[in-house]
Amino acid sequence: MAFALGGCASTPPTAKSDAARDATADPYISAPDAVTRAQSAPTRNVAGIFELTVRSVVVRDGIVLLDSENDPRKPDLLVVEVMPSAQREILARTHHSAARYFRNKHITVQGVARRVVMGPPGKNAAARYGTRVQMDHFAQVLTILD
Repeated sequence: MAFALGGCASTPPTAKSDAARDATADPYISAPDAVTRAQSAPTRNVAGIFELTVRSVVVRDGIVLLDSENDPRKPDLLVVEVMPSAQREILARTHHSAARYFRNKHITVQGVARRVVMGPPGKNAAARYGTRVQMDHFAQVLTILD
């Protein structure tokens, strides 16, 4: 079963470099490519439409985290943070929690991937970084495939 959702996203892509890419290129940015771009971007932010399969769902401090990998330590992990505002919209429209609704789905999400510190440096290790896309509104989800 597939769904396509329309509507304006709260954070439309604005990066001219992405828009200027070859017109035949895939318009979606894969999870590993989003991580690579966020690491190399001068601002550590990359605007676009991100494509991932939700392999793992974690709820932490009221935020639903949709992970592109089962192992949170994988370097090319992309996490979509479903904020409480989006969770309420999802529940109202689907009658399911965001955690249940997105589990094992292939989705495209419009937003900004940003590189963030995931944890402080350890005794023998550097700080860990991750790449996250914040979902404030359900309309940022452009497609959902089973």
